[in-house]
Amino acid sequence: MFKKKEIFNDIIQIMKMDYSGAAEKKDMNRPEEYLITDDMPDRDFIETIQSYLLDFKDGHLSFNAKDAVIPNLGFRARRYQNELYVTESTEELRLQKGDEILEIDGLTVEDFGNHHSKVLEDTVLDRQFWNVALRRAKELTVLRDEVKFTLPLATYERTPYTPSYTLEKLNPDTVYMKLTDFGQEKPILDLLDKHKEDFNRSTNLIIDVRVNYGGNDLFYFPLLDYVFEGPTPFKSLFNKDEVMYTNYTERNCRLWTNELKGYLAQELDAETEKWAHGEIELFEKNKGKGLQTVQEEMDYTIQGQAAPQNVYVLTDVTCGSSGDTFASNVKKSPKVKVVGRPTMGIVDFCNVVNVDYGDYEFGYSISKMHENYYTNETGVKPDIDIPWTPRHLEEDVDLKYVLEEIESKPIVAKRV
Repeated sequence: MFKKKEIFNDIIQIMKMDYSGAAEKKDMNRPEEYLITDDMPDRDFIETIQSYLLDFKDGHLSFNAKDAVIPNLGFRARRYQNELYVTESTEELRLQKGDEILEIDGLTVEDFGNHHSKVLEDTVLDRQFWNVALRRAKELTVLRDEVKFTLPLATYERTPYTPSYTLEKLNPDTVYMKLTDFGQEKPILDLLDKHKEDFNRSTNLIIDVRVNYGGNDLFYFPLLDYVFEGPTPFKSLFNKDEVMYTNYTERNCRLWTNELKGYLAQELDAETEKWAHGEIELFEKNKGKGLQTVQEEMDYTIQGQAAPQNVYVLTDVTCGSSGDTFASNVKKSPKVKVVGRPTMGIVDFCNVVNVDYGDYEFGYSISKMHENYYTNETGVKPDIDIPWTPRHLEEDVDLKYVLEEIESKPIVAKRV
């Protein structure tokens, strides 16, 4: 059984020695500002460590109790200027999509946001994480159809997350694909195999990753065959100095090997399985060597093909991790136009491992990108930026833009 002070001291040590950003973020590492005692309530313990980790400004750092029920308010909200709107109402049936939140615990949206700016994590208003900040509130003043009402906040049992890998034909020439993560390889491969003819016979492909919780980059590689026009070595997508570094401490090598063995428990294709075994060998070879440049040895070639002729990728701030890298990589294809808003931007520090503390779990990154290619401050920017506004609550503005552009293109002769 780990004591709370013991856990915090170990995390401090990890952030000094094992974390991939330890050296460049050492000035952000200020544990002396946080008090942890063994007898403090669990919620205070968790929130204190989370606050300590927020100082590092790295979205891949996490600390949670395994069995703790994270307060679920049953709705989501998004900020537009100094207005806050309900974007989704799941379990909280007293709210509706489009409701405007005027006040939070008697404070304006601006004042409440200023007071909780740390957990909002961004100064760009529509990129802020209001669902976290609102857990600290007790009451809302809401406006609906010009009528105000007060709503005491409640918590609800959380509906388990179910990944979505779907495809539909919007018209004979246009395929719409939605992927909410890259956490599993087989469902994506199955979807591509099932709809192979749809891809081959379509002029336009729309890939919606506006909500994508990441996973493993390799799991989206088969999709790249439809994104690029012809055979493309994966290495050719990157500049010579666009390298990654890994901190090969003994702890990191042990934890990452465990992650890789978890991948191997899935049903993988031969190429992915080969990669995982190669990674295990690489980490065994470099164990204890500290921060090293990762020599990219993957000799993967994107096969590519002419169809679909046009590819549109929809992105937003809720697209992160492997979703970030997907958006970044597909932008390098002349067939692609990325539409929407910048992605979350949490891949400067990557390859996340988890430390098991019994009742608690801590996640941190063991690898980092070259600083010339950091995107944590901005996310991956789209080719066509469509700012989020309350109009998005009434219609799918991004998809409408894409369909109108498709409609405006010259008619291409049908394949026989």
